[in-house]
Amino acid sequence: MMADSKRAPWTAPEPSYPQTGLQVYNSLTKSKVAFVPRAGNHVSWYGCGPTVYDAAHMGHASTYVAFDVIRRIMEDYLGYDMTVVMNITDIDDKIIVRARHKRLVAEYRARTPRLNAQAVDDVGAALREYVDKHFGAMAQARIGRRVASGTDWAAFAAAVDQGRDAEFAASDEKAPMRFTAASAAQAALDTATAQLGAADDAGSADAAAALIDAAEDVLAPWLDRQFGADVTDQRVFLDLAAHWERDFFEDMDALNVRRPHVLTRVSEYVDDIVRFVQRIIDNGYAYEAEGSVYFDVAAFDAAPGHFYAKLEPGAKGNVELLEDGEGALSTARGKRSSADFALWKVSKPGEPRWPSPWSAGRPGWHIECSAMASEILGAHIDIHTGGSDLAFPHHDNELSQSEAHFGCAQWVNYFLHAGRLDIEGRKMSKSLKNFVTIKQALRTYSMRQIRMLFLLSRWNAPLQFDAKAMEEAVALERLLASFFANVTALLRDADASDARGSRRTCAPELELLRALDAARALVHRALLDSFDTPAAMRAIQDLVARTNAYLQRGRDAIDAQPVRAAAEYVTRMMRVFGMAADGARIGWRADSGSGAEKSPEETLLPVARALSNFRDAVRDLARAGADPARLLQLCDRLRDHDLPPLGVVIDDHGDGRALVKLADPAELRRERERHETAAAAQREAKQRAARDAELKRQARLEKGKQPPADMFRTPDYSAWDARGVPTADAAGEPLSKSKLKKLAKDFDAQLKLHQKYLESLNTDA
Repeated sequence: MMADSKRAPWTAPEPSYPQTGLQVYNSLTKSKVAFVPRAGNHVSWYGCGPTVYDAAHMGHASTYVAFDVIRRIMEDYLGYDMTVVMNITDIDDKIIVRARHKRLVAEYRARTPRLNAQAVDDVGAALREYVDKHFGAMAQARIGRRVASGTDWAAFAAAVDQGRDAEFAASDEKAPMRFTAASAAQAALDTATAQLGAADDAGSADAAAALIDAAEDVLAPWLDRQFGADVTDQRVFLDLAAHWERDFFEDMDALNVRRPHVLTRVSEYVDDIVRFVQRIIDNGYAYEAEGSVYFDVAAFDAAPGHFYAKLEPGAKGNVELLEDGEGALSTARGKRSSADFALWKVSKPGEPRWPSPWSAGRPGWHIECSAMASEILGAHIDIHTGGSDLAFPHHDNELSQSEAHFGCAQWVNYFLHAGRLDIEGRKMSKSLKNFVTIKQALRTYSMRQIRMLFLLSRWNAPLQFDAKAMEEAVALERLLASFFANVTALLRDADASDARGSRRTCAPELELLRALDAARALVHRALLDSFDTPAAMRAIQDLVARTNAYLQRGRDAIDAQPVRAAAEYVTRMMRVFGMAADGARIGWRADSGSGAEKSPEETLLPVARALSNFRDAVRDLARAGADPARLLQLCDRLRDHDLPPLGVVIDDHGDGRALVKLADPAELRRERERHETAAAAQREAKQRAARDAELKRQARLEKGKQPPADMFRTPDYSAWDARGVPTADAAGEPLSKSKLKKLAKDFDAQLKLHQKYLESLNTDA
């Protein structure tokens, strides 16, 4: 048992089954502790799923891929029997607000088929309201008045340096985002106002759409304030959530994240949540107030054996975090303390509602996870996972309300929090609109390259998402792809030759086998050390390097068996990490025989067609008695242009025999595009340098037009030597030695420029 003056005690589970030796970093203890499942080899796992109101971004990818890797290590490598439950939050203030905004803006579009004065007036009113709400105090301080016109906005924008002002940016983390929204709306408003005065554009449907599109972020809350209460169709909210849930799982499938064994949606567990809340009330840890139910933090924290904020005790009383956890639509009516949080919210007009003993309302955010996890996994859970930003208040509130419900001291044994993903030094967040969606990332990088990024960082460490980090991930993924392709091709050759099987195992082979044993030990130790995938990947990368070094002996001097063993081990670990297909033996893809295989016609015909075209071209050249160099050009074209799009790579080797490798055509295409992009950038840089050099040359020639003897014939001087270098200033005073030295140096430099200029004239002639 562990405890100190600030942290609640944690009780280590008693083992009832042989243990693996796994140590995990537990947020409840802020340390690594031995992992011991409660029920033998079975592990119960609850993971916080997404609140589905927008596209999933790379911050989500970081969390869900990290926990997918941990799950795979536990299931596939360590052999635990797992039950994994994840929730979908489809009832939430963010969903309600987004759904109403979408509905109201869509209705406004339908009412405004063409640009008119009313639309301009509406956007103007919405913009003034938006700016007053978010920048009113700042505007008064900076320009001495509220922003009531486009001129006022221009003055305010200048005063805050177009949103870049440090004090302005520090005033609220959302200030830059809101400034961007207001600027876009003001620019669109100015354009629409001008268009109304122009006969050609007045009333244009395109102009109306452009105005509404640009101003949507400021128009939507203005419409919601007036008409949000009229949105009463419950399907509006559930349909939005269903759409983004489908989109989320499309992204997870694309990233090869395993689906949970059980998926729970809040909307399907409302009755269970109501019963869960009632028991907390019955146990004396919650109270009803004006139709809502609040958790009594003080009563719980004062009870023997209970501790509030186990995860983040230092965050107790953090009003900003507590209010954010309650949601934008929450009210505090009847709350006994600002620390208390809603278990059930009475619904206002324009909000979804379900029946309960207290009111027609909806569940609070935190209670959903406690009720649904407990409904599936029971009164105790081995592992609970989520993003680090959820630790307080969400997870701390989950722990408190669950332990209040069950009357226990430890609802969860191990809490795992994934590290935060930052972009440009700030948390990647939907609410800040500074995110890269998963679909956007997958247009540039492959699933394996994205997963590799997360494998190269500790699962609970912060990570920066930028081009430099991705370069490392891409390079390692390409190294492994090349390794698999080379080994597969060499083993294919070895299997086709009877001589390969009779080699005696010598020192180089034994050295490779020892390297394989060492890599296995290092990887095993790393994964038992709280899933240290960066250390595991370093050991695997070292094994690949050693195997590649062995292969440099040449195909006639290698033994296939230790190479096969090393490659199969690397592939096995890539399967464990979710990088390779489940059926793969060597490489990323599954062996033939899987249900996803193409037919022989689909696989062979494109290659056969390319070879047939090559044969026709060779025959034509041979009949024409062409230069052999043209035959070699055809061979190069087949190797470099015709076969790679079909997934065939031919490597020319020094022994005169080519090595044939198979690869993913999409990966080869991406690789070619990367090379072409890099080559184009290199050409552009070279051309730019040439242009700059030519401009400098022309400038030197222009400067060199003046003969050096004339350059100092100015009123600044009154005497010159035979070459034309000044010896006295305008008053007739002799020049100092240092001045004479400088002028002579300038004269010599001009002499060289003038000579170059004269040479250019002769060249042009």
